[in-house]
Amino acid sequence: MNRKEYNHSVDELSDGLYNFALRYTASPTQSSDAVQDSFVALWEHRGEVKACNAKKWLMRVLYHRLVDQHRYQSRLSQMPAPDTAVAQHESFELSDSLQLALAALPEVQRSLVLLRDLEGYAYREMASMLNITEQQVMVYLYRARQTMKKVLTNELDLR
Repeated sequence: MNRKEYNHSVDELSDGLYNFALRYTASPTQSSDAVQDSFVALWEHRGEVKACNAKKWLMRVLYHRLVDQHRYQSRLSQMPAPDTAVAQHESFELSDSLQLALAALPEVQRSLVLLRDLEGYAYREMASMLNITEQQVMVYLYRARQTMKKVLTNELDLR
């Protein structure tokens, strides 16, 4: 990948990566940092990455950075509760209930729901990004949707 292809990747992919990260973290600062770290990694590995594979490569790196951030925050016990995270970003395009349901999911399931339902990735692409099998993708998505259904049903019952 040369400089021109790299710059084109930044221009074309940064908004989508940021939106994915924002949905995952609900924190604009963490999302920006993770996306920027991903592009730094792309620049450092530009000799190994072909321009046509940049999006897939960046999504994989971004996902791993987000998981690392999440684990680090969990260890420090400074991660806000799910409903606090929702309240921190009022302009978030998803409803509060849906954000709460997403926050209730384990990190792999949350990522898969976001990749599939909001970003439109195919099972094979998601399996490749997360280094799991396509069957695992299907099982995790099924379980995630079942959990979200329970959370949303409980949320509606409380109203």
